Amino acid sequence: MIKKIKTYFKKIIKPKAIVKVYSHPRSGTHFLEAFLAENFYKKKDLSVDKVTWGHWSNRQVREEGNPYGKLFGNHYLANKNKNDLPKLYILRDPRAVAYSVWKTPNFLHKDLENLTFKEFLRTPIDWSGTPSIKAEPILTILEHWKLHTDSWYKLSEQNGNILIITYEDLIKEPYETYLKIHDKFFKKTKKLTLENLDIVKKPVGLLPNKAKVDTWKSFFDEEDLLYYSKIIDSRV
Repeated sequence: MIKKIKTYFKKIIKPKAIVKVYSHPRSGTHFLEAFLAENFYKKKDLSVDKVTWGHWSNRQVREEGNPYGKLFGNHYLANKNKNDLPKLYILRDPRAVAYSVWKTPNFLHKDLENLTFKEFLRTPIDWSGTPSIKAEPILTILEHWKLHTDSWYKLSEQNGNILIITYEDLIKEPYETYLKIHDKFFKKTKKLTLENLDIVKKPVGLLPNKAKVDTWKSFFDEEDLLYYSKIIDSRV
């Protein structure tokens, strides 16, 4: 009887699950982790000691770890995340994602390292969800992005514990993004004022971007934009 009572109380006083960040690789994952940590988990230790990252053929370890690592969910497709845990999915312009994957060391197989950006756009990648998972090279980076984001939109329609935000909004409208996160997952906590919001001002992460939304533009010519429009719908 006592054991049953203890089990019951453990269930009802179970700590609230941490809101974690999910994304397609190179979508601003670490940027959102930092924003989430500084504005919602200010006094919580979220660090992890070591981070394993990179392409499946060349996995590497970042010895200095990640100060916000416990906020990372994963880069998997949505079908591997069918549970009721609270999730933030960050969506970024696929053109920016494609450019970032191409220019970032160790996100591609060494055989693809010397491809021009135009060639890379049209070459199937050999991973699925995350560079750590080997897959048959069927989808190009833009096709992979579409599959990934579509899967998360579909899951969000079925599961009320998912909030999808955009990298571009996080950069341009941080307070509005903060309010969306607060109202979705932190209603019982006091809202910060705009003046008290902690805005992430410097690049963060393994191989951080410069927190800009249009760095891809000089790399897409008219032909590339037409190719892009054939693959990606008008959602972004």
